[in-house]
Amino acid sequence: METEPQQQTAGAQTCARGTPSSASLQNTELQQIRLRYRLATPTFQTLCTIPKAPDRRQVLHKACLAVEFRSFPLRRAEKGFFREINDHLPIPYRIKDCPSEPWHKVFLLVQIQLQRIPWPNKLPAQARHELYGERKRMDKILETALRCAVDILGHRKDGRGVSVALDVLRSVKAGIWEGSDNELLQIKGIGPQKKERLINAKIRTVKELARLDFWHIERLLSRNPPFGQQMLHQLASFPVLTLQFDLVQPSGLQAGAGLDHGCGLGPPSTAACIARLIVNYGNNAPPMWAESTPWTTIVIEGDDGRLVYFWRGSVRRLSGGKELVLRLDPKDGEKLKVTFACEGIVGTMVRVTHQV
Repeated sequence: METEPQQQTAGAQTCARGTPSSASLQNTELQQIRLRYRLATPTFQTLCTIPKAPDRRQVLHKACLAVEFRSFPLRRAEKGFFREINDHLPIPYRIKDCPSEPWHKVFLLVQIQLQRIPWPNKLPAQARHELYGERKRMDKILETALRCAVDILGHRKDGRGVSVALDVLRSVKAGIWEGSDNELLQIKGIGPQKKERLINAKIRTVKELARLDFWHIERLLSRNPPFGQQMLHQLASFPVLTLQFDLVQPSGLQAGAGLDHGCGLGPPSTAACIARLIVNYGNNAPPMWAESTPWTTIVIEGDDGRLVYFWRGSVRRLSGGKELVLRLDPKDGEKLKVTFACEGIVGTMVRVTHQV
C-alpha cells in the first residue's frame, strides 16, 4: 500500500483538500501551475477560459491560441497549402475564415498529423522544408500547453475536462487520434497499406494484432519469415494495462482516523468511504514503446463529471502491482468512472465503472 505525493498535480491537490477557502490560495496555486510550465501570462489566461466539461475541439483550440505560436507566422507561400487542408481534406475541425493566423497554422497542421493524411502538394520545396523544421517545436509547445490545461482543469475539479485534455494530449504525443482506425500505424513496419489489409481482416487494434500467431501475421501481410516473429517481439513491449477498483470500507470513519487520502497532501479528509485501486501491466517485463518508458494516468470521475481523484506515474512503478488506498467522498448511488491509460500511447486505455 503506497501513496504518491510527488506525482500529484495541482489539480489533484485541490481534489484532495477540497475547494480552497480564499481567492488568494486559488491564485497562489494557479500561479504555481503557470510557473511550472513557463508559459506566457496571456497563454495561461487563455487556457483558464476552457469551459467546463469541454470537448476535444475546445481543448485543442485553446491550446493552439498560445502566444508562443506567434513565432510561426503563416507565410504567403503556405496560404494555399492551409486553405487546401481547411477546405478539402477530411479533418474533424475546420476554421470558418480563410487561414491567416499563426494559430490557424498549428490547428490545421496538427489535425492532418493526427488523421495521418499526406500533405497536399501545394507547397514549394523550400516552404515545405521550413514547415517540416517547425513541426517539432510546434509539437513541444502544444504538449506543454495541453499539460498545463490538464492541471488547470484539475484545479477546478473538472474531471470530464481532465479526461478530455488527457485524451487530446495522448493523441498529440502518439500522432493519432485515440479511438480512430489508425491505431495500428503506431507500430514500426505498419504503413497505410498494411493497416488496410489488417482492418479488412477485422484486426483494428494493437492488442488484437498481438494475439495472432506469427504465421497468421505473415499470411495477412504477405510477408516471409521471420517477419511475424519480429513483429510479435515488438508488440510484446506494447503496454497492456490492468486495473482493479473496489470500495473496501463503507462510511462510519472518524475524521483524522490515521489513513491518508491517497494524495499525501494536507490532513486526512472526512470522506465517506475508502477505495482500493490496484494498477499493473500484463507484460512479462516493464513495457517500453518507441524506445521510451511510458507514463500512465488515473482519473476518477463522479456522475456529474467532477474530479474525484487524479494520479500520474511511470509504468516502471507498477511492477508487481501498485496498490493505492484512497479516501473518497462519492454521492449515494452514483457511478464512479475510473480511467487508466498511458499518457502518450493510444489503445492502452482501461475503464471501469463502480456503483457506490
